[in-house]
Amino acid sequence: MLSRIINSNKNFTEYIKALLGFRSRSIALTLALMVIISLTEGIGLLLLVPLLQLVGLDVQQGALGQIAGFIGYIFTYMGIKPTLGIVLIIYVAIIGLNALFHKLQTLKAAEIQYEFAAHLRKDLFNAITSSSWSFFTGKKSSDFAHALTYEIERITTGTGFFISLVASLIVLSVYIIFALKISGLITGLIFLTGIALLLLLKKRTQKAGESGEELSKTSKDIYSSTLKQIEGMKTIKSFGMEEENIEMFSHNSDNVSRSYMYAIKSYAGVRFLFDVGSVMILSLIVFILIEVIAISTAELLILLFLFVRMIPRFSMIQLSYQYFINMLPAFGTVIKLENECKEAAEPKLTENGLKLNDKIIFDDVSFSYRGKNGSFALKNLNLTIEAGKTTAIAGLSGAGKSTIADMLMGLINPDSGSIMIDKVPLNHENLLSWRNQIGYVAQDTFLFNDTIRNNLLFADPEASEEEILNALKLASADEFVLKLHKGLDTLVGDRGVLLSGGEKQRLALARALLRRPSLLILDEATSNLDSKNEKNILDSLEKLHGNLTILIIAHRLSTIRNADVIYLVEEGNIVESGVWDELIITKGGKFHSLAHTQGIKG
Repeated sequence: MLSRIINSNKNFTEYIKALLGFRSRSIALTLALMVIISLTEGIGLLLLVPLLQLVGLDVQQGALGQIAGFIGYIFTYMGIKPTLGIVLIIYVAIIGLNALFHKLQTLKAAEIQYEFAAHLRKDLFNAITSSSWSFFTGKKSSDFAHALTYEIERITTGTGFFISLVASLIVLSVYIIFALKISGLITGLIFLTGIALLLLLKKRTQKAGESGEELSKTSKDIYSSTLKQIEGMKTIKSFGMEEENIEMFSHNSDNVSRSYMYAIKSYAGVRFLFDVGSVMILSLIVFILIEVIAISTAELLILLFLFVRMIPRFSMIQLSYQYFINMLPAFGTVIKLENECKEAAEPKLTENGLKLNDKIIFDDVSFSYRGKNGSFALKNLNLTIEAGKTTAIAGLSGAGKSTIADMLMGLINPDSGSIMIDKVPLNHENLLSWRNQIGYVAQDTFLFNDTIRNNLLFADPEASEEEILNALKLASADEFVLKLHKGLDTLVGDRGVLLSGGEKQRLALARALLRRPSLLILDEATSNLDSKNEKNILDSLEKLHGNLTILIIAHRLSTIRNADVIYLVEEGNIVESGVWDELIITKGGKFHSLAHTQGIKG
């Protein structure tokens, strides 16, 4: 309980800092409009006094007499006779101005509300994108999606209620000042009773924070469940597990529904108690005013008008506060995730013209995914990748092949040793220029739900039609693309679902080649393809052989037969290296043994 309160206070402080740090001028203007609205509300209230006098009620006694005298002096100074028509015209004009300023304030508040949310969303996405690869892969993608969408939307709503809370407080203060002027004792009693009522409901209000935390937790669970279910739909259907997964998803949906209902019951319960309590207090005050104090009719009408206007404001303050408190855990989730991303951020990358002309050298490189005390993915690795040649790294799954590719792209850094590009150490100072020279084709091809053209232009937005067609030709993809009904403007579907596996891989290769890379990395790029499509990809690579530095990561040895040099990796170490013809005939060798298990003969 104590930790929840501390977290809530911390989230509140951080939220106020973030909101005030965002467009302080807009916030100042919004506050100024709130003050102006309050002033026009006050002027409108003052005009009620001459209206009551004009309809024949006595307003010359007590506090109303002083107010009537003040208003009369203003009318005299302006040379206006306070007739019913004049007073009503002024009253309509003041209320019209109040409505206009209220409209401007509403628009300005909405601008702050939605642009602040967009600001938080962009900052979070920037932090996620700038975080290190090891941090990114260690988190669930659903956590990022949940924070960027659902939690930000809750902050949007909560910010709207916070602005409403501030506006209600400012306007309420005008009502209270005016009521105090008419009857300080009665107003003081109402105010103290209202505060007491708020304190009595404090425990229920705190439940809003608890329900907010529960909403964050359950909604995060359903985001994770949704992504898993959709991404694994093919496996689910193939296993005939539809009913079980529907039940699992339904359970998570019910949890979210219960969390929402808990929050709504909390709001409704507090609202009910506050409204009933307010009416009881108002009725008691009216009884005291009429039967005990015997207040004048004019004062009674104005006080009733004020109290009727004040009670909804108290209720709005209560409601806005509850919604705002309910939102704070969402803000805490977003800020916490953003801070985690920033702590794990990659160093700022710069361009310095690094280019591959000679060779890449891994010099005694070691790396562990679990730090120095973990088992090594790579240990004292030494290998050379010659420029203009095709180098292959082979081995069983888990041998460390993809770790080498990740390290070569600068996604992870060696625990010890160094990677040299033409005798220049690869580091954050030259990493950006190095990444700009890499074309990468992964095992699982990612394509946007867009046209073939736009998927290719993702690699180089400025590429010409001729360059696109040339890249397709080099990837042996031009023939099937041009046969499509809309050619380059054909939609590929979500993740390229409307294309075959081979077609997707050839498009991925074309996209990588469109970057005109110095180094082309194929990370198990043909492992999911049939022999025909695999041959198409290998034929494409053969066209590039000698003209481009190529690194092939593979566990199927048939894909690396034409490589200039082959490294066989086992448990993070290079156990054999050489050319195909030498390795395949070395009986008793590990490469020979692996080739034999795959049915490959020399």
